[in-house]
Amino acid sequence: MQPDDAMGETTPVRDALELIDRRTSTRKFDEPAGVTDAQRAAVLHAASRAPSAGAMMMYSIIDIREQATLDRLAVLCDDQPMIAHAPWALVFVVDYCKWIDLFEHVGCFEDAFCERHGCTPKRHPGLGDLAIASQDAVIAAQNAVIAAEAVGLGSCYIGDVVEQAEEVRDLLGLPEHTFPLSMLILGVPAKARPQTPHPRENLVMPERYRRADAATLDAQVAEMDAMFRPHAREAGERVVDIYTRKHTSPFMAEMSRSMELWIKNWVGEDW
Repeated sequence: MQPDDAMGETTPVRDALELIDRRTSTRKFDEPAGVTDAQRAAVLHAASRAPSAGAMMMYSIIDIREQATLDRLAVLCDDQPMIAHAPWALVFVVDYCKWIDLFEHVGCFEDAFCERHGCTPKRHPGLGDLAIASQDAVIAAQNAVIAAEAVGLGSCYIGDVVEQAEEVRDLLGLPEHTFPLSMLILGVPAKARPQTPHPRENLVMPERYRRADAATLDAQVAEMDAMFRPHAREAGERVVDIYTRKHTSPFMAEMSRSMELWIKNWVGEDW
C-alpha cells in the first residue's frame, strides 16, 4: 500500500485516527433504530481482540438488552435516565472467579498437585491480580468503544456502575473475585454530536512525573476555562465546578464506599 500524502499516511491510517479524534460520548439515542446483530457482533469481537496479560482475558462482559435491567441500572447508577433509554449496555467485569474455577477444575488446589509442582496452596486473588485484570477490562472496553464508532454506534462510559455495590451485585449475579469496573451504553446517536474538547496542558511528561509549577497550573486553568465557555465566567470556574460537582459530591462518597466492598469481594472477604 502506497502513502497518498506528504505525511506518509495511508487512507486507513487517517481513517482510524480521524475516528478516534471525532469520537465523543453519546447520551441521547435514536431508540427506534436499535442495534443490529451485525453491529453487536463487530463490537464484541473487537473487545475480544484487546491486548490481555498472558492472554488470560481477566474480564467478562455482561451483555444487557432487557429493559427491566436497564431501568434498574439507571436508578442504581446515580439516577441517570439515559441508561434506561439506551438499547444496549455492556458491563465490563473484572473477573478472577473464572480462573479460580478453572484452577479447581483441573486439580490445581489439590495437595498432591502443589507438592508435585512446588507451588503454594490455594490463595485468593490480591491487589496485584486486580491491577492486571483491571487493565485487561478497560482495554477491552475501549476497543468496544472504537469499534462501536466504526459501525455507526455511539457510546458513553458509565463509571457509576460501581456504586450501590450490594444491589448491583445481586442484580447482575456477581460472585466473589469480581467487580463491575465500567459500563458502556450504546446505540445509534439521536443526532450529530459536536466534538468534546479535551484539555492537553500538563498531560504528557517527559521521562518522569513532574509536579506542575504555577505557570503550568495557570495555563491549565486558562485552557479549561476557554474550552468550557460560556459556562466558565470567571478564572478557575471549571476547576471549581469539578471540585464541587464531582470531588466533594455524594455520588463520589458512595462510589468510594462501594469500592471498599468490591475490593473485599475481590479478595474473597465477606461483606
